[in-house]
Amino acid sequence: MVNSPCILADIGCDHAMLPIALMQSGKCEKAYACDIHIGPLQRGAKAIKEVHLEDRIHTVLSDGLQNVADDITCITIAGMGWESITSILAQDIEKAHHCTQLVLQSNNHVDDLRRWLNEHHFVIDGEDLVHEQHYYQILSVHSGEQTLTEDEILFGVFLDQHPLFTEYWMYVLEKKENILKQLQLHHVGYADLKQDIQRIKNKLAQSKKSVFPAK
Repeated sequence: MVNSPCILADIGCDHAMLPIALMQSGKCEKAYACDIHIGPLQRGAKAIKEVHLEDRIHTVLSDGLQNVADDITCITIAGMGWESITSILAQDIEKAHHCTQLVLQSNNHVDDLRRWLNEHHFVIDGEDLVHEQHYYQILSVHSGEQTLTEDEILFGVFLDQHPLFTEYWMYVLEKKENILKQLQLHHVGYADLKQDIQRIKNKLAQSKKSVFPAK
């Protein structure tokens, strides 16, 4: 999903596998592998050296975007919770808005991430859904204005026709229904959970109609 060409900052780089892959595929002109902890940076530096890309991928010890150079055009943040992602972006919002693309993957509450992006002047221009042991929603965004509906915040802007859409939301629906069975009627979250379940059922019914329109 990363646009090419770009100068990349991968925040929370771990082993620097993403910058290495993007560099080897020719998508990046230069990359910064960034992490707040020295351990991942050392592992990343070792991996970078093994593929002889030390002159093009630079490791940066940084709390989010704070120590990242201003020449970046693309930011990737993956494998974190939505609160960590939004905290990083909020901390250096001008630098984030200056980039032509951000590619974000949250491990939880992607709807809250979409809502935050919508409220902080970002446009979602692409989405993908991947199943690799877990389901992952990946967002591509850029600076701008966009008004999302509540359905788009929950279900995504571009994912309705994705091959994994129904499978993913059936999985979520089953999990939520199992949780609901364990709750007492007077539980503080019962009504909200029941409402979520109904929204998912309605969306799945709509998706089924769009795939198999009535004759």
